[in-house]
Amino acid sequence: MTITDHPGSEVAQASLTVGQLARAAGVTANAVRFYERYGVITGHRNSGNARRFTVDAICRIKLALAAQRVGITLKESADILAGIPPFSRNLDQWVAAGEELIRIGRAHVDQLQATMNELATLDFLQNTPQGRPQA
Repeated sequence: MTITDHPGSEVAQASLTVGQLARAAGVTANAVRFYERYGVITGHRNSGNARRFTVDAICRIKLALAAQRVGITLKESADILAGIPPFSRNLDQWVAAGEELIRIGRAHVDQLQATMNELATLDFLQNTPQGRPQA
């Protein structure tokens, strides 16, 4: 969805260019476009047709980056962050989104730990449906 800024509007006064957002979030301009394509952030066009982002896009990108490090997909992050409207100052919404990302992240970590435990014993190599070791 594209929104057009009007001079003096809240969106026009608190918007960032792709480059500004990239610097503030610690990513590249291409990464900003990537996060927009996956729905983590939403851009809008100003009257000069330049792409702009609300300042909360910084938090959205930083949360998605942290979530990616524990295996949470951009789709999962985008779905969770979609419940927070632009410019939301409702800390409860941000905390709830963070807690949901933590819950999903912990599930991913638990799954990875179970896999690591399985690899450490190599028991799965000895248990085949025919009762024979795999070659």
